[in-house]
Amino acid sequence: MQHHNRASAGHPSPATNLDDALQDLSEAVQQRLVVLDESMRVIAYSIHESEPDRARLSHLLAHSDTWQAPAAGSGGATTRTAGDGTQWVLHPLRDDRHRVGHLLHTRAKGVPSPPAGVLTEGAAQLGVLLSLRTMYAERDAARARGLLTDLLGERSSEAGRAAAARALVDEELVGSAGQYCAVVLAVPPGEPGGDWEARTAVDATMDFVARTSTATVVGGVVDGHGVLVFPRPVVPDRLERILGAPGLAQVRAGIGGVVDDLPSVATSHEQARRAWRAACLDPQTHPRVTQWSALGIDKLLLALPLDQLGPEDLPEPVARLLRSDHREVDVPTLEAYLDAGGDAQASAVALGIHRSTLYYRLTRIRETTQADLGDGRVRRDLHTGLRVARLAGLLSG
Repeated sequence: MQHHNRASAGHPSPATNLDDALQDLSEAVQQRLVVLDESMRVIAYSIHESEPDRARLSHLLAHSDTWQAPAAGSGGATTRTAGDGTQWVLHPLRDDRHRVGHLLHTRAKGVPSPPAGVLTEGAAQLGVLLSLRTMYAERDAARARGLLTDLLGERSSEAGRAAAARALVDEELVGSAGQYCAVVLAVPPGEPGGDWEARTAVDATMDFVARTSTATVVGGVVDGHGVLVFPRPVVPDRLERILGAPGLAQVRAGIGGVVDDLPSVATSHEQARRAWRAACLDPQTHPRVTQWSALGIDKLLLALPLDQLGPEDLPEPVARLLRSDHREVDVPTLEAYLDAGGDAQASAVALGIHRSTLYYRLTRIRETTQADLGDGRVRRDLHTGLRVARLAGLLSG
């Protein structure tokens, strides 16, 4: 039997555990049973031994959360019919006042229906146990969010981080592992959505992890950013797919480096924040989900007080170029030329212009910057200065 939620101090004893009660009921009615929550996600299921049973369970795990929940006012069982004729029967599960989920069994050809009285009595017990599990899960989530703030918050002390890390592992709120990785999720500064979209992105990611793996991930909003801590490296493509959900189009993500212990995840968190800033500041260079390991020189540049820099802080040739009437054309031309290592043919191809046009622009750039583009040190200053200007928002386009 699969346990989707951990048992911890204060949780129901094994005799009143949701998973055990579900298995007992399954054996009493001789039916494979599944418990869904109100969002139609699988919460628990009895042993599924036969191939047809396992196939139906796999379908539920993959698709049930796309089903529309039965209307709130429906008091009795509801039925869904699959393409092969199999019927999925949903019985409401309630606590004292509210519907909290659904008990599901299949009605297939040759399979007798379970005894109604036994099923009804079992559903009443399961409703209370599901309500308790939900209550404990909400309590644990609140506890985890508080400890995550203690672990990663800007005002946290070293001793506070260590204590929070111990509590997160001891209370099984995050997996115990030999490596951890932080992720930052948020919309770019100034964009609408703010905390709401960050929190939604965290919830969507944690929901995906809960449905598709046995990893225990902790997440919340810390200092205005959504934060997740994984007990393993994070796959960027997978995170990109998660952020494809409706309502998350503006969210950008930064993935920090992997560290060896949980107290050190503050380092990964800072790296993730810089990677997120890179994704916000220069989306043409950095993808929506950006890894710290892929930042290159931007690792250093993003440590600068970029919001305090102005044109006067840049190398003088770059400052002259930014004051030029031709900056809208000449800045991207020079960036392409420097990115190509001074290769005129590659620069022209990247810009989509004829090589003679490139040479004309480079002549104008030399005159504007009063710089020798053949000098390696000058090109270094120009390249780094332009990169800082772009990250600091001093370039348009």
